[in-house]
Amino acid sequence: MDGGKKVILSIRGNQVNPEGEDNKIELITEGRLYKKGDAYYIEYEESIISGMEGTKTLIMVEDRRISLERTGAHESRFVFEKGRKYVNYYETPFGNLEMGIFPTRIDSDMDDSQGKLGVKYELDISGKYAGSNELMVSYQENGPQGLFKS
Repeated sequence: MDGGKKVILSIRGNQVNPEGEDNKIELITEGRLYKKGDAYYIEYEESIISGMEGTKTLIMVEDRRISLERTGAHESRFVFEKGRKYVNYYETPFGNLEMGIFPTRIDSDMDDSQGKLGVKYELDISGKYAGSNELMVSYQENGPQGLFKS
């Protein structure tokens, strides 16, 4: 599976702001699945739906950790490790922004042809609670075996 294989991805996100209002997005897209060592990698292009057109997202799933890296128009990196807070710094036109992520749930059940992963985390921006988010990604191999040769 070194060159990766095409998969159909279903990506669901839900953001709950501090006032308790939900903002849900759902995206069905084609992506690629790779495996290196014990880690799975999922790569896909963001779209207008997610508000991040021109951005490529790479999700790396290890035993106890899920990392998400975006490159292109909207660059960011998140590391989800249960029980550990991850802090990232962003430069904005209004000064530096500190974003903290504290995962409350991390699950993954993946193999070479289908799988799913989910993270639920609390977010704070510059130390102030900014809501809780959930990201769920599931995938399945694209069509009958052998239809897409990588």
